[in-house]
Amino acid sequence: MNQSDLEKEVAALKKELSKVQSDFSQLAEDSKGAAKHVTEAAKDAAAQATAKLEAEANKLMESLQGAKESALKTGEVAVAGVQDQIQERPLVSAAAALGLGFVLGMLISRRS
Repeated sequence: MNQSDLEKEVAALKKELSKVQSDFSQLAEDSKGAAKHVTEAAKDAAAQATAKLEAEANKLMESLQGAKESALKTGEVAVAGVQDQIQERPLVSAAAALGLGFVLGMLISRRS
């Protein structure tokens, strides 16, 4: 091999090395872009999930509020019914309360 062939070979290797460096630089840029895209997609997905959870939580709170109001109305109706019964039949109500107290007392004393 003569000097000219060797110089051509070195020049070709330098050119190839330069191309490899350029390819690595491009790969690094592409990786940065892909990472940025993935990060943005993850942020969007997290925001959507958060919004969906908030909407579901609001629906649940509204449902619980409705159940609470329904239970309060039912309780008020029951209390009003008991009050009416007590006013209409005070002696029967007092006897029923006495009997219930006696039964509960017996049950509690057996457990002790």
